[in-house]
Amino acid sequence: MQVYPVEANTTIYLGSMAALDANGYAVPASSIAGLKLIGRTEMVFNGLPGQDAVNNPGAAGAISIVARRGVFMYAVNDGSIAAPQIGMMAFAVDDNSVSLSDGSAATAVVAQSVTLPPTAVPQISVLGHENIAKVKVHSTSAGGTVYSEGIDYVIDYQAGLLMLVSGGAIAAASTIFVDYNWGPASRSVAGRIVNIDPSGQVWVDFWHQSAAAV
Repeated sequence: MQVYPVEANTTIYLGSMAALDANGYAVPASSIAGLKLIGRTEMVFNGLPGQDAVNNPGAAGAISIVARRGVFMYAVNDGSIAAPQIGMMAFAVDDNSVSLSDGSAATAVVAQSVTLPPTAVPQISVLGHENIAKVKVHSTSAGGTVYSEGIDYVIDYQAGLLMLVSGGAIAAASTIFVDYNWGPASRSVAGRIVNIDPSGQVWVDFWHQSAAAV
């Protein structure tokens, strides 16, 4: 656990995801670009048990929170995370929910042709843009068969890489077509998805974050 001063005129709720803003002060996690996730809000430093961090009104640093990294359960904001996404990165949408999307800008690419490497070569293709979102992979430029993420392929959303899954429906050396959005990420990495709860919420490992969270 670590202690972080709270930003001016800010309220952070116990159990919620907290982040550091550009000034280095703790704020609620959100889709604002440039935040650095620090974990779950455990308590107000030197405060009463069960007390939320209410620094509103209040000057920056007037109170502090204790935040903990670990594996915690949060809601899925947009239905983008299910069992096939276990092992991928989740991004904070707000202080209590996450998404598979990093909130990239809506510069759309439609039916980009991708010719996959031959069988003897690692099945990784570079899409040509980083920070991608809303990926759809299909067999023809007009649509055709729509392939399943986590079964036929996986995506590195930050690096803009497409990788085939062994035993999936996409053959090596074939040509596929990919739709996606790309642009600067607005959401920060919460952590790696480690499991799906029966309630539909997701367990996120705040200890294992990508470089985007550093």
